[in-house]
Amino acid sequence: MAVKSGLFAMALLYAGRALAEPIPAEVLLPLKDYLSLVETVERIERQRAEESARQEAPVAEVVAQRLAVTVGSREATLTADFDVLLQGKVLRPVLLPLAGFPERIEIRNAAGTAGGASVSALDGGGGVVLAAVEPGRYTVHVAGRAALGQGSGTGRLFLGRVAAAVASTEIDLPADLAWESPGAVVVEEREEGGRRKVRLATARGAETVLDVRRKVESAEAEKLLAQSVVLTILQLRPEGLRRHDVVLYEVRRGGLGHFTVDLPPDLEIDQAGTDEGTVVPVVEGGRLTVHRRRQLQGVGYLVLSSTPAALPAAGLPLAAVQPEPEVRSRYLAISSAVAADVRPIPEASWSRVDLSDLPAALSEALTALDLAAAWRLAGDGAGARLAVARLPAAPLCDAVIRRRDTTTLLTVDGTLLFRDRFLVETKGRSGAALEVTLPAGGRLWSARVDDQAVRPLERAGAVSVPLGFSDGDRAVVEVVSVQERALPPGRSLLALELPQVAAPVLVHRLRLLLPENAGYRFHRGDLRAAPPEAWRNVYFSNVAGPEDPWSQLAAAPNILTDQLNAPNAAHPPVPQAARPPAAPGEPRSVDGVLITDMAAVGVEGSADFDSFEEMKVSGELFRQEAQGLQQGMVAGVKPLPIAIPESGKALAFAGVLPPNRVTLELDVKAKGKR
Repeated sequence: MAVKSGLFAMALLYAGRALAEPIPAEVLLPLKDYLSLVETVERIERQRAEESARQEAPVAEVVAQRLAVTVGSREATLTADFDVLLQGKVLRPVLLPLAGFPERIEIRNAAGTAGGASVSALDGGGGVVLAAVEPGRYTVHVAGRAALGQGSGTGRLFLGRVAAAVASTEIDLPADLAWESPGAVVVEEREEGGRRKVRLATARGAETVLDVRRKVESAEAEKLLAQSVVLTILQLRPEGLRRHDVVLYEVRRGGLGHFTVDLPPDLEIDQAGTDEGTVVPVVEGGRLTVHRRRQLQGVGYLVLSSTPAALPAAGLPLAAVQPEPEVRSRYLAISSAVAADVRPIPEASWSRVDLSDLPAALSEALTALDLAAAWRLAGDGAGARLAVARLPAAPLCDAVIRRRDTTTLLTVDGTLLFRDRFLVETKGRSGAALEVTLPAGGRLWSARVDDQAVRPLERAGAVSVPLGFSDGDRAVVEVVSVQERALPPGRSLLALELPQVAAPVLVHRLRLLLPENAGYRFHRGDLRAAPPEAWRNVYFSNVAGPEDPWSQLAAAPNILTDQLNAPNAAHPPVPQAARPPAAPGEPRSVDGVLITDMAAVGVEGSADFDSFEEMKVSGELFRQEAQGLQQGMVAGVKPLPIAIPESGKALAFAGVLPPNRVTLELDVKAKGKR
């Protein structure tokens, strides 16, 4: 009894300690609940593993392919059977390659029905496409026909690509015809009832071709059977013409040990090459001969490059080279690096073709030449020549203004003060000058080049600022001018015309500082409105870099391309991709803000700037602009007494590729006036 009492006391003591000192992040469970929890977790894991195992990997492939070809007198009938396996959650369409024209198509699934599957033929031939809404195994039966290459039961027949790992081709043709299928393995060949039965096995991914020809006696078996295609390529380059004559050979029987070509008169070959590499041609009596290292059996080519003389006024002769095998077709292709209008004549002898119609064997080489147009010779080619009319060259500018930054101040009495800063790019600064035309009544105040005061030449309102003789091709030019005028009282129209420059301007931004004693409404203008915040913390420099986003904006090709489609060239659209978002009050890249505002803040005639708080400039920013104007007036060549206000309003405008004459009109309403 004493022992039991002692054990009971120890249990109470242990329980008291446990209650007094709880272990954090620990849960005590009865053994039965713990085992139940473990069993539940294991059951869930097993269910997940079983569900994952039941999910089928997505499969969409042709598992078996059988093709039967029956050669007739002029065409061949084709019968193809495809076994297609589709499984997985996403069912992709499957291409079933087939030559010729499909006339009848049947689809069956494992149940013997179509099962929601459909088949559509590809545009231009090449096969059909199977699409199904349910997974399963489908059998597609296609019956069609295809024309032989030369008619009369002979020629080349393209049977299409082998899509299945297990594929067989059965051919039924007259016994008196010979056949060949390069790359195929003959499984069986027999003669039965005047017909020849052939069964072939082909590798997956191979393009199967059937060549059918007449049988010849042994004396004729070695006779050459070949054709050629002639392609003349003309390259129009600034330094002159370049001609390439390409002869594509196709040998069907026998072999070619050398290439023989008759050259047109006055065609001197600079370089020659074949499918075996660069060669040295031998020319005797207008006939060129190239000896091959090995006989050509199949497809090969010869390329002859030459440099024609200066372009005759009557056009460039197009007399083609004459290869020894029969010429099946002749083509002409043009590659031009100059602005010119070209056309082969007589026009009745040529038909325009797509570049994809040129020989496929030369597609890789032709891609590198960047061809622009191609024609096929439809007549005999007698007197053929190429008429070339060069288009007038675009004028080259001696100077380009990469950026123009204009600050315009309207005083209380109506006097206008213009401060223009230009980043000018020239071919060379030696002897170059920036020509500026002041508006009517305008007077020059000061001029600077790279922060050095200069005295420009003035002629009847035209100012010529010399750029100096420093090294480099960039200069920062500042021109300050004044236009004295009176501002009518009450409601009036304020028409501004900025100083004009002859050089093209890529990017122009304008800040207009206005007194506070009136309200202003935008009427029209050649630049687009933008908030003044777009120009905060921007430093004008003659060195383009990360701190100079305006140079990047001016060079952006998408901006210059989009402006061609704009309704107004002064207001080009801006691509959506160039509009980065930014939270209000946060620092933003200047080019991003400008592009966004140019696209989104277009102000029409009904916009009242006095009603938009964001269009007002704080006194501190206005004072900074006014201080900059005062500094630009220190070296004035014609000092004028102008009182610059200490506070006011500012309107901001910007444009890409603005017109030569930039104007702006504002409706002005004095405060207190109706």
